[in-house]
Amino acid sequence: MTATTPGTPPSVRAEPEALIEEARRRQHRRRRISLAAVVAAAGLAGLILSQIGPGGRTPAQPLAGIRLAAGPARYTSAPAYHAYIVQGDLYNYVAHGTQYVGTANRYIKIRATATGRLLATISPPTPYNDFAALITADASGRTFVFAAQRLWERNAGDIPRVFKRDRRTPMKFLLVHITPAGYLQQAVLSLPQAVTPAQVPTIALSPDGTRLAVAFGARGQTAVVQVITLATGQARQWVAPHSLWRPVLSGNGAWTADGRTLAFAQWVIPPAPLLRAAPVTTRMRLLDSTAPGTSLASSRLLVLRPPAGDWGPAQPFLTPDGTKLIGPVAKEPPGQGNGPNRPWTGELAVYSAHTGALLYTLAPWVWSNLSPSAPGRGGVPEQTVAWSNRTGSQLIVLQPRDDLNILGVLTGNTFAQADGKLIPQQPAAYQALQYALRIAPQTGE
Repeated sequence: MTATTPGTPPSVRAEPEALIEEARRRQHRRRRISLAAVVAAAGLAGLILSQIGPGGRTPAQPLAGIRLAAGPARYTSAPAYHAYIVQGDLYNYVAHGTQYVGTANRYIKIRATATGRLLATISPPTPYNDFAALITADASGRTFVFAAQRLWERNAGDIPRVFKRDRRTPMKFLLVHITPAGYLQQAVLSLPQAVTPAQVPTIALSPDGTRLAVAFGARGQTAVVQVITLATGQARQWVAPHSLWRPVLSGNGAWTADGRTLAFAQWVIPPAPLLRAAPVTTRMRLLDSTAPGTSLASSRLLVLRPPAGDWGPAQPFLTPDGTKLIGPVAKEPPGQGNGPNRPWTGELAVYSAHTGALLYTLAPWVWSNLSPSAPGRGGVPEQTVAWSNRTGSQLIVLQPRDDLNILGVLTGNTFAQADGKLIPQQPAAYQALQYALRIAPQTGE
């Protein structure tokens, strides 16, 4: 089955190692990949959401020509498809003897997990030319949502002015379905209000694909979390005015399986001198999306403290049953004063989602070489939780081993590269999924 995508370029640039390493070196705290099984859904004609009205809700408005067939979320096997961002040239030209080259997140690829087959390549809608590092999918794969932004750098004479224009230009959100025959269908989401890159938005689809959570608000602005029902256009909103922190959603691991509780980080970026301070905590909030109220203060605050000597956990993954938060911790934050004789060490920390208490740790690792000692070695350790079964007893992870980030399955405290049920057995499929995880988009400023 071959997917056809309107606007897809006839060929896609190869992903050279230089671009991969450039993406991995970006200074952010959290990486993410959306894994999703793609199953039957009705055709999409368009999706328009109305403005938020009094009381933080919009009136329900049916969406003509759209049926979102919600079903129970399943967490017993790896999803059938995964999506990731590919970098490419935004411009490449010569003027007055000087070559000007700029790269951006030019395409999104969707591949079959079991075979590695490329299902579709998605381009930003014209005149947008870049995908923000925002990818989310529902648990059973009925829906993907991506975010596009517009960059104005070509022939830019005033870089600070152009950067400000980039930051204030509203983003465009795409909803994607794939039919049983393998054809890709797209619709544009008009959110309840325009969201710009300056607001540093993050997104997360509910497990059944019927609701989209959007969080945004940089320091000093109002912190906002919206939950939008895609089939009706109804939206709820929770706010914290003039907040010094911002809410941060992970594209996956943000919802409980029942679609009721939403987890987001209360992210405060400390001043530079504090980066070398004693280990810090991570603040997570759990929001009951069915309870009344419009204030983020109604969400439950958990303070996650790292194991002794570790840096605070990166944004944790909420297990679908809502009982645990799982996040990577390390002795040093990436890029802070490590040398060849001072290896990084880390592990996964598992916390109670009821109390925030540290329950236990999993999958310890050591990263010895901080510069390449052999082809493919060196770089940055990136322990990543990409998927969890309902209870968190099985995880698909990217695990630092032998100075490489390796794809495998963590069952209890046992890591295995080969797993007939969760990890594809075909070498090409395994490499494709591992590659996608290694270059997965990151969030943050």
